[in-house]
Amino acid sequence: MAKKVKIYTLSTCSHCKAAKKFLNENQIIFDATDVDLLQGADREAALDEVIQFNPQRSFPTIIIGDRIIVGFKEKDIREALGLS
Repeated sequence: MAKKVKIYTLSTCSHCKAAKKFLNENQIIFDATDVDLLQGADREAALDEVIQFNPQRSFPTIIIGDRIIVGFKEKDIREALGLS
């Protein structure tokens, strides 16, 4: 069974774009939230979620199953997804 993948990003962040590109290139289905494009309560709610996983609020914050990866760390992402 595939692990659930959620990624919190900023629309202007190069590392975020690289992480999304990597997931797409590897045909990984993921749920992405561009936090900076949200407004008001939606933005607050998304930031509250990010803080639960990553108190520093840096991006991208990637959740793969029960693993949290902060930043675009391809090796860690591959490992968490079971890609070799």
